[in-house]
Amino acid sequence: MRKIPFYPFLFALYPMVYLLAVNVDQISPIMAFRSMAIPFVASVVLFLLMALVTHNWRRAALVTAFWVVAIYLLFFFFYVPLYRTFEKTVVFGINIGRHRTLILGLAVLLLAGTALISTRRSNFGTLTVFLNLVAIAAIAIPLGQIVLYKYQSGIMGTASQSQDQAESAVSLTPGENPPDVYYIILDMYTREDLLKDFFKYDNSPFLQFLTDKGFYVANCSQSNYNSTQYSIGSSLNMDYLPDLGLGVEDPDLVPAVQQNRVMALFKQMGYRTVNFESGFSITELRNADEYLSPFSNVWDSLFYGGVNSFEAMILKNSAGTLIYEAKPNLAKKYQTILDTPYIQYRERIAYALEKLETIPASKSPKFVFAHILAPHDPFVFDKDGNFVFRETPFTLNGDKEYPGETYIPGYTSELQYLNAQVEKIVTDILENSDEPPIIILQGDHGAPRTKGIDGSSAILNAYYLTMGKDQLYPTISPVNTFRVVFDQYFNGQFPLLQDQPYKIDFDAKNYISYDGYACSAQPLTSTP
Repeated sequence: MRKIPFYPFLFALYPMVYLLAVNVDQISPIMAFRSMAIPFVASVVLFLLMALVTHNWRRAALVTAFWVVAIYLLFFFFYVPLYRTFEKTVVFGINIGRHRTLILGLAVLLLAGTALISTRRSNFGTLTVFLNLVAIAAIAIPLGQIVLYKYQSGIMGTASQSQDQAESAVSLTPGENPPDVYYIILDMYTREDLLKDFFKYDNSPFLQFLTDKGFYVANCSQSNYNSTQYSIGSSLNMDYLPDLGLGVEDPDLVPAVQQNRVMALFKQMGYRTVNFESGFSITELRNADEYLSPFSNVWDSLFYGGVNSFEAMILKNSAGTLIYEAKPNLAKKYQTILDTPYIQYRERIAYALEKLETIPASKSPKFVFAHILAPHDPFVFDKDGNFVFRETPFTLNGDKEYPGETYIPGYTSELQYLNAQVEKIVTDILENSDEPPIIILQGDHGAPRTKGIDGSSAILNAYYLTMGKDQLYPTISPVNTFRVVFDQYFNGQFPLLQDQPYKIDFDAKNYISYDGYACSAQPLTSTP
């Protein structure tokens, strides 16, 4: 270890591996490949160049590590504050807050550090061992988190799943053709009364369309949890998470979603399972019989033009944010490069919506699970389906481009487009299915950004059932969705649970029950 100074290359990889580990539940590791490859290759080239200059491998490694750490510290922590502080400061007629001045200052710092290290007579043997160990320890922790996450999500299941699955068997009724089942999650699609109270938007034409088609709209429904993975983890396992042995921040939550009880029971009955790439890795069920993606292979995602979602996250949390501030002044081709994560996000949604119209023609019986990240922000559709121009780095959480009152038109505009697409999907499924299907349209949680109103659990919840419709009621929640379906269609014995919304308290690591958004609406009645 004294002879082989490999620590500069691990230092070059560390920030990217750390960011991936923190966000591995939302970003595929393949998205981080370029972000890791570029600094790694650059550090190798710099190391070889310094080795030629200094004629000493250890000295070259120390210089390389110094460059890597200095550039990362400036890029992630110091550049933006320095730029903001000195942006309009003039010294001896020179504006020291300009980018060229700051970059020149960095160059002077790097050259001074290089000269200082190069003139030292030490052989750096002990220091090389120490820095190698530090680099190994630093990279091992986030890398271990990534490997553990992928292992758990790909292999592990929960004991409670297996036990309950064995106790509550389901079966097909002999002589009957089983229906296709469509479970369509429209992320953050909130309830009619909340849309009217807070968004000042009348959603009744869409809901009336559903009831005219034979849907039951649960007008007072609330999600069981106010966060996506918790809500879907509960609904796809037909139980509350503590009863599944799943606590807050429990690593088993991922396999509970990806190897869920509902899909397992449908497979047990001979159903073909279909899932879509969502852009939210937890709900991308790659173990489905048919996994549909707008990107035909991993290379399409890897070499898709422009920055990807991981790279946008890096820019958002670094000096790269200054690029977005200058975006309106950039040439169109450079704006498109920055818009790529939004374009990919939009393509996934548009692909799923378009593909759902064609699914009825595929082999039956099938269970189709589609998690569509709309009308959840970031908003990428206007009411006519046109691309919404964006000025800020891509993020799935805390979109700051639509603060305050601007959030309302952003949400409702995308909602109008989504409604039109869902109407076409429902019509095509009903008209082109050989057997009357089961269709469930459901929000995973409500709209949390509603000042003065806690709408985080108020959701759209609509069912197209030809059997057991009398078992539905205005306050039915997602935890009971498939309990009704399996009991009424597949000879199941799943008693209904109490409908209760919970909030996630990440500080206390606990689920907090609460009343949610009060509802006095009555269910819509179907038009004869």
